[in-house]
Amino acid sequence: MKIGNQFLFTNLALFLASSFLGGYTYRPEGKADPFAPLSLIRPTLTGTTRLQQHEISEFELVGTLFGKEPTALLMTPDPKEGIIARIGDRIGRHGGRVVSITRDRVLTREPSANSIPGQTIQFTDIIIPFSKMRAAEPPKEQKK
Repeated sequence: MKIGNQFLFTNLALFLASSFLGGYTYRPEGKADPFAPLSLIRPTLTGTTRLQQHEISEFELVGTLFGKEPTALLMTPDPKEGIIARIGDRIGRHGGRVVSITRDRVLTREPSANSIPGQTIQFTDIIIPFSKMRAAEPPKEQKK
């Protein structure tokens, strides 16, 4: 295991250096957190993702990508904000989820407003259609 040996060697070198040179003090200032996940969608301070900060009806589908898993690019009312959505992502302000992604739409499902607590929850399907107008817009020039 090449990586394991290198890690062990590095730790051994640090230990020996700290023993002979009077101690080693780790200073994390200005360094990245080595334990932070690389692909995590960072939630905002309120604990919601960017997909949960808008009503589902505010999103426009401008592109899809099909690889290992379908991915959609959704635009918000702010013309500069595009958000990536995948199946299973939470979306909207009312506990919705992305159910499916096709070339021309994203199907979402959220609990109905008329569901009664303690009874079977009813769901409402909401479709985000492909926006030909938004996808065809040329990029806006930025002012300097």
